[in-house]
Amino acid sequence: MEDTAVIKSRKRLLGWAINLAGILAFALILYLGGVEAWRQVLGGDWRYVLAALAVTALWNLLATYRWATIAGEMVGEVSIPFRHYFTYHMIGMFAGQVVPITVGMLGGRPAALSLSQGVPLRRSGLSVFLDKVFDLGLALLLVVPAGLYLVDWVSLPLSLGLMAGMAALGSLLVAWKFEDAVKLAGRAGSRLAQPLGRLPLVGRRLVQRLPGQLERLATDTFLPNRQALRAYLLTLVMYALLAARLFFVAEALRLDIPWYVLAMGICVTQLALVFSVTPGSLGFLEGGWAAVLGLAGLGLDQWTTFVIGRRAYLLVFTVLYTLLAFAWIRESPARLFRQVFATSQGGEKDAGQGQPSQATSPPAGTES
Repeated sequence: MEDTAVIKSRKRLLGWAINLAGILAFALILYLGGVEAWRQVLGGDWRYVLAALAVTALWNLLATYRWATIAGEMVGEVSIPFRHYFTYHMIGMFAGQVVPITVGMLGGRPAALSLSQGVPLRRSGLSVFLDKVFDLGLALLLVVPAGLYLVDWVSLPLSLGLMAGMAALGSLLVAWKFEDAVKLAGRAGSRLAQPLGRLPLVGRRLVQRLPGQLERLATDTFLPNRQALRAYLLTLVMYALLAARLFFVAEALRLDIPWYVLAMGICVTQLALVFSVTPGSLGFLEGGWAAVLGLAGLGLDQWTTFVIGRRAYLLVFTVLYTLLAFAWIRESPARLFRQVFATSQGGEKDAGQGQPSQATSPPAGTES
């Protein structure tokens, strides 16, 4: 018992140390950016800011649609309006700004869906896992051609051509072998569950939320190949929108950053998110952009201004759309947020086993 307590204490201390390191890293970026970076953020070109705001809205709607399509195959006969999916998606986006991604995107969304609609927490969590597989898979396909250009091993036209070819190859593989690939991932994920559980901070939560049912993926088909292809094509569009948003942010900050560098940076930062364990991925995202922009030959001033402005604008956009989402379903955010955070940190407690909470169920007179 004493050894177990000592191990838990050490993991807790290491978790706090990792969080503190991420916060200190971002504090250093703020210091390096100085007053000039904030002057550029606050004085940004409002036309490009509005363009980034509009693109963010479209991206969130498409991301919600992709998740709703996947979740619809897993929740059975439960009919859930799109506006509720959008609200749960924005809860995850907002939580991901202030807590580690395992608690935010991978914990907040499933917990909100489970609490409000009576969907078993593990099943709703698995829907989010499958949803994020498309982001990770596309990033893995594109990161090598992008990296070859960033390290100056291939020319820009060849790199873009390779990226297009890998994207096309991915669509063929998804349409042909997605179900088999998911089964393989399920077997591999269940074997990795125990080693992941030993990781500080992220391990326990990740193991409790995702691999608990990964073995089911080895036998059950949740998403047919045809629907998987549609989700993959949506992911391509979403990547393009992310690149457009970053371009508008850079233009708003009056930074001369080529669009193709920003597009390539998405692949690297998407992979950085997989390993981020700090609140809001502080330090991990900035480190990914430091590598990309540094290899592209951009200076320290441009990097600090870009990462500060990107995080500041995205935080404002996320808060705005989260409030609009709650207004859409006519529900108070305070109670649902409180329950979501409690449930997403509660591990194996399956909030979806009982009836939907009255506090968070759809308002009377709306479609449930």
